[in-house]
Amino acid sequence: MILKSIVIAMCAFVMSILPAASQNMALVIRHAEKEAVGKDPALTAAGRGTAQDWSKMLMGSGVEIVIHTDARRSRETGKIIASALGVEQAEVPMADIAGLFDLLTFDYEEQNVLIIAHTETIPAILSRLGVQEKVEIAANDYKNLFLVISAANSQGALVKLRLP
Repeated sequence: MILKSIVIAMCAFVMSILPAASQNMALVIRHAEKEAVGKDPALTAAGRGTAQDWSKMLMGSGVEIVIHTDARRSRETGKIIASALGVEQAEVPMADIAGLFDLLTFDYEEQNVLIIAHTETIPAILSRLGVQEKVEIAANDYKNLFLVISAANSQGALVKLRLP
């Protein structure tokens, strides 16, 4: 019984650190510009403009679902983009990267996804997508798009793009 529990725990640990390579294409952006105050700040006017710019840039990209966090700024960014693209949106808790990957694996396994996340979660998300390169995002930078294309060897190919 103890051995069985250890084996199950080890399998769960290994599965949790393996990259999620099932997505054909995952695009990852940070939410748009937010208000400077408040526990759960909204987007600024500039942030709503940035979300519109992302919408224009992503037209025709093949994004089939927008996944955002439960933070207001991420939710607002996601709503603007999903509405413009005419696609569904889904929500995960801000710090629940494991939950995000459960959603990707079980509900959107073969779809092209746009993930709207945060400065502190994007590096871990990219790593789980198989990206080996270390990524850092400045606190005042809202213009990066990280495009991850899955490879047969589970290492994601990363393309970095920026809004002008």
